[in-house]
Amino acid sequence: MKKLFFFLSILSMSSLATAQYCSIDGFSNGELRLQNYQRSQAATSFNISCDKSYSILFNSRNLMSADGMSFVSNGPERLRTKLHLSGANNNLWGVPLNQGAAQRQKYIIAVQLIDNPLSGVPAGTYTDQISVDINF
Repeated sequence: MKKLFFFLSILSMSSLATAQYCSIDGFSNGELRLQNYQRSQAATSFNISCDKSYSILFNSRNLMSADGMSFVSNGPERLRTKLHLSGANNNLWGVPLNQGAAQRQKYIIAVQLIDNPLSGVPAGTYTDQISVDINF
């Protein structure tokens, strides 16, 4: 049986200016686990509260384009995936997005398996790593 994993890395935050209040909470899941069939989906969410504007950058180790095309890999083997983002100004990946101050902003990251893993793809664990960087 093939196992498909995404790992959501812990959010890294750096302070460019002194903010009086910024927090991250409400993680629904630290790991996105796709099933071994075409179009399977997984999602996670988290909240950010910040009294100042900030920029947020969503990225993937295997990102192929700003519209969220990526892949999971097992060495040289690859299966294409599509990443989707809700809660930010745009559904852009690998691009810093400026966000206004918010009492509580919810972000949702979803992934869908594009390729069919059952058509001649070797068994194994296929992974990618998603990162979220916040600058405030």
